[in-house]
Amino acid sequence: MRLQKLAIAVAVMTALSGCNSDDDSAKTCSDGTILDTNTNTCVTVPPVVVPPVVVPPVVVPPVATDFYNSDNWKETFPDQHTTWLETEETNPVSGAPTDILEINPNLVSAWAGYGFAKDYNRARGHQFALTDIIKTLRTGAPLVGHDGVVVGEAMKASCWSCKSPDVARMYDEVGEGKFADNGWSVWGKEMTNVIGCADCHELGENTLRLSRPYTERAMDKVELTFAAQDHTVQAGQTCAQCHVEYYFDGGDSKKVRYPWDHWVPAVDTDYANVTDYEGTDNLYKGYAAEAQLAYYDNIDFKDWTNAISGAPSLKAQHPEFENMSDRVKHKGPNHLEFSCNTCHMPKSTNSEGQEYSNHKVTFDADKLPANCTACHNADYLDIDTIITDRKAEIDKLRFEANGTDPRLTEVHFKAQAIWAANGIEGLDAGKTIGEAKAAYEGALAAGNELATEMNSLLGQVRNAQWFWDSATASHGIAAHNPEEAKRLLTKANAILDTAIIEADTLLTKYAPEYTYDATQYDTKAKVQPLAGLNLEAMKTAKDKFVEERVKKEWPAELR
Repeated sequence: MRLQKLAIAVAVMTALSGCNSDDDSAKTCSDGTILDTNTNTCVTVPPVVVPPVVVPPVVVPPVATDFYNSDNWKETFPDQHTTWLETEETNPVSGAPTDILEINPNLVSAWAGYGFAKDYNRARGHQFALTDIIKTLRTGAPLVGHDGVVVGEAMKASCWSCKSPDVARMYDEVGEGKFADNGWSVWGKEMTNVIGCADCHELGENTLRLSRPYTERAMDKVELTFAAQDHTVQAGQTCAQCHVEYYFDGGDSKKVRYPWDHWVPAVDTDYANVTDYEGTDNLYKGYAAEAQLAYYDNIDFKDWTNAISGAPSLKAQHPEFENMSDRVKHKGPNHLEFSCNTCHMPKSTNSEGQEYSNHKVTFDADKLPANCTACHNADYLDIDTIITDRKAEIDKLRFEANGTDPRLTEVHFKAQAIWAANGIEGLDAGKTIGEAKAAYEGALAAGNELATEMNSLLGQVRNAQWFWDSATASHGIAAHNPEEAKRLLTKANAILDTAIIEADTLLTKYAPEYTYDATQYDTKAKVQPLAGLNLEAMKTAKDKFVEERVKKEWPAELR
């Protein structure tokens, strides 16, 4: 009995041996339960439930819509987007640009020493804007050398201004001045989108805007502040961001500027106070070419020195806005108010009967608004016939034997012969374009008898060429303002009458044996070498530039 009691005691002690009160850790009973020290009993403890770790979702901020890409307007403005794509249809049937220098080689001598003598093609639809400026020989072949320096740069960055809405984006990102004060190729990696919605509209909206600050400044200058105009005028001003005469010089970070600083449209201005230019026709109102010439004369500005003649020259760009807006309005006093969009972006109706502006941006007489075709139709004032007849009148002033174009070539080469007879060596003596320009500029500044004579002659050449270019560089002037085109060409021809007589007098004095032979200058292939240009070399360099730089580094789709 005593042994039995001893065994029971040992068993109990063994069971409780792990529950010493001196040990603060939890005690496990023999059956796997836990000893509750308060009651000295073994109890079952529910398992500890560890809550799962909740990871907050990653919040990805919404990506801002890229409204500089016109495809991102399609959902909101499907009809406008569809017709915008149709600007591709204004490409020539051949698919290749039309070479205007081949058609009219007189342009090569008129623009010798300037980019347009290298390459000048008929304008194509907005869809080709980026392709055409990248591929044109005018912008050169600016490759990057082994030291990282860009070589071969021919143009400034402002030459992108009318080619892509990305220009407006870059103005916002880096500033207008920083963008402009660089070489053209510096920003090629940023130019993605062709002319489109963001050029003329607030981003993602149908509200018109001026996306180019230089246009806004110009409109303010001539008291045509954009916000104060009605929709018709505003529409024309958005076109004036590109279809306008402009320039840039070294004094303003190469920003785009308009020569509008000395007058308000339709207000008389006394140019005797600002320039030595003396006109006899009192056409100092509005945007007259005389007013712009007075402006350039006053600031002693030239775009370049003609490499054949040495004439300090101006290049008119494409002054459609001025020719539509100036003081010689082609509309009658009771004519309907209209703007660029009236004829080039007429209203259309979609399948649901909704009206929208057709964004093909071309001219089709059959799609003119009804209030236009009430007069301009096949039976009365047929506009196609009218424009054809007007073009014929303009071409007569340009291309007949005593017309502007062949006689500009004549006077440039006659001036070169006068220089050569006096020992001033130019392209005809094997000099480069740069050397020829420097020689002529130095001779004109010499202050001697020859300088006086040549400044007189070449001043007339400058003026005649400016009036000629103001008429011929204006796209569609036969429709917009044919009377102005004829007036300017008539004036240019009258100046050339005097200039050629003066040139002939100087040739008699200095080079009596010289004979001008027009057949030496009647093709592009003949004139370009005489203007210091090697077409095949320029093409080869451009092809290399496109392959080695554009296609590898730039985002633009070449079309």
